[in-house]
Amino acid sequence: MGLSDYYEGFDISSVNKRLPIFTTIPRDYKDINDKLYPLIEEYRNNHSENLETNVRATWRSDWEVHKHEQFNFFVEWILKASSFISAYHLHTNIQYDVCNMWLMIYEKGDYAIPHDHFPSTMSVVYYVDVENNAAPITFEDELDIHPETGKLIIFPSVIQHKVNKTNTKRVVVGMNLNAGFWD
Repeated sequence: MGLSDYYEGFDISSVNKRLPIFTTIPRDYKDINDKLYPLIEEYRNNHSENLETNVRATWRSDWEVHKHEQFNFFVEWILKASSFISAYHLHTNIQYDVCNMWLMIYEKGDYAIPHDHFPSTMSVVYYVDVENNAAPITFEDELDIHPETGKLIIFPSVIQHKVNKTNTKRVVVGMNLNAGFWD
C-alpha cells in the first residue's frame, strides 16, 4: 500500500512568524582566522575538486569538513555559540550536533541561488576573509546582511537565502546543525 491509500490529501494553512537571524563579530575573530585560513588553504590544496551545489563559487569543498580533526576547534566554537543563542535568546537549552560543514571561496561573478537548509535545525555562515564590496547574503528577499571578515551568522535552517553575483573575493565556512538533546 502506498501513502495515498491512507491519505486523500491535506488542507494547508499557514501563519506568519518572524524568525531571528543572529549576527556577531567575535572579539577573538582574528585569532580564529589566523588558525582557520591556513587550514582552508591546505584543505583546498588536498581537495581541489569543486562540488557543484546551489553555490556557484570558484571552489566549494565536500560536505564532510567537520570530520577532519584539524577543524575541531572551530566546530566546538560554533557549537558553543549555537547553544548560547538557544539558551539566552530562544530560552531552550539545546545541544547541537553538526550535520555537515563545507568551505567556499567566492570570486568575482560567483553567487548562490535561493535555497534553504531544511531539514536541519540551524545553519551557520562564517566569513573568514572578505574583500570590500562583496555581495550581501539576502534572506527571504527582504534582509541583506553584508559580509565582513569575522562575521558569524546563525539562523533557522528553514529561512531561504541567496547571494547575488559578487564583485570581490570572500572565503566562507558553512554548517548545518541539528538539535541533539536538551536539558
